[in-house]
Amino acid sequence: MPTQHPAEFLRALLDASPFGVIALDAAGRVRLWSRGAQTILGWAEDELVGGALPWAMELPHEYNGETEVRLTRNDGTAIDAAIWAASWQEGRVIIFADDSRRRTKDREIQELMQREQVALAQARAERRFRDLLEAAPDAIIEVDGEGRILLINAVTEQLFGYSRDELVGQNVESLVPDGVRANHVAHRARYRAHPVTRPMGNGLDLRARRKNGSTFPVEISLSPVKSEEGFRVTAVIRDITDRKQADERLRSVQTKYTRELELRNQEIERANRHKSEFLANMSHELRTPLHTVIGFSELLAEETKGPLNSDQKRFIHHIHKDSQHLLALINEILDLSKIEAGKLQLSREAIDLGALLKDVLSSIRPQATAKSIEIKTDLPIPVAVSGDRIRVKQILYNLLSNAVKFTPNGGVIRVEAGAADGFAWISVSDTGIGISPEEHESIFDKFHQAGTTAGGLRDGTGLGLPITRRLVEGHGGRLWLESAPAKGSRFTFTLPLADS
Repeated sequence: MPTQHPAEFLRALLDASPFGVIALDAAGRVRLWSRGAQTILGWAEDELVGGALPWAMELPHEYNGETEVRLTRNDGTAIDAAIWAASWQEGRVIIFADDSRRRTKDREIQELMQREQVALAQARAERRFRDLLEAAPDAIIEVDGEGRILLINAVTEQLFGYSRDELVGQNVESLVPDGVRANHVAHRARYRAHPVTRPMGNGLDLRARRKNGSTFPVEISLSPVKSEEGFRVTAVIRDITDRKQADERLRSVQTKYTRELELRNQEIERANRHKSEFLANMSHELRTPLHTVIGFSELLAEETKGPLNSDQKRFIHHIHKDSQHLLALINEILDLSKIEAGKLQLSREAIDLGALLKDVLSSIRPQATAKSIEIKTDLPIPVAVSGDRIRVKQILYNLLSNAVKFTPNGGVIRVEAGAADGFAWISVSDTGIGISPEEHESIFDKFHQAGTTAGGLRDGTGLGLPITRRLVEGHGGRLWLESAPAKGSRFTFTLPLADS
């Protein structure tokens, strides 16, 4: 440093520096404003020396150059500046540099990195989309608003026989069979007017065309896509050839078995008809001699041809009883065959239920009296039903005789009746052995016998209750059972009221 003019040398050195240098006194007034400061901020030294510089006084006392601040130039523009600040004995010295260019470069680099990150993310998303597209089990095609193919996946190539280069850019009508191609353009226009995600041709049999001209059945789902490039449609196409073939095989099997079932039903109907005819003929052939046996046994029992000893009376009693039982069995079988053949004719008349019940009870009471069984009736109001008098009497007789049969000596049978909703209901309950819940329906099956009589024996043919239920249902009513073991049974049936 020259020793004669150190101040001039120092000033020349400061003015030669690109940095801005400012010296402030203790009061914050500018004592020195270098040429670099003028270049950076725009103010001349004579404009600021002696004046206050508020922003400089607001800076912390120590800055190491790593701190950046925003400074305002005299034209109102702002710059980014790196600041160094230090104290001296008479005030502060502040050195600063215009950092805007570096900051601009930094921002440009940051923006470039952000754009690269966005591009990388878009590339990754596109790769994932491509991976999903190629992994899809169905053909996927994207077309524009004019029907040009923009994108396909590998399954599309396999399904239609075209390469990707052959299809992209072509019109989608090239994949439509010749017979319906002319209408497809109009279909596309209607879809564009009302674009929604939906199956194509819902309920119709759709077919697609391969490169070799062959066609195959398909299902197509359409999804509209609105993008910056314009209207797009994504079509997902599934080959349903295997399903159609399976459906056809199933229909063929169904047709075959339906035909076989019809033939079997016809055979069953013929067998039932022959059975009914046989039973009718056999019943006639059996009942004729049975009536003779019954009649002669009754004549012998009356001892009109002379007195009988005790053994003879007992034998004739057994002959008469078993003949009556056999006749009842034949009648039951004949009734069942008529019902199953649909040949049982039911007449319709108004029936006084109370009077008919008294008639049936007169036949049942001797059996009940023999077992000391009390029969109680509860008919609060006169009830008239519409039905076949003989068959309604048969229904009542079957239920009451069963109650007597399965009620132990000294038991009670109760008969109740009422009316509701256009139907009369009649119930016959007993204090017998009861029936388990598992048998509440099977007891109405043919030849099914639930349990034993009160005497521990199985009795009857297992036809009485099935016939009774069929007769009730033939009148338009219902028959059901309420029972539990050792709790007795209650059979209830309904018949339409006469005035309904």
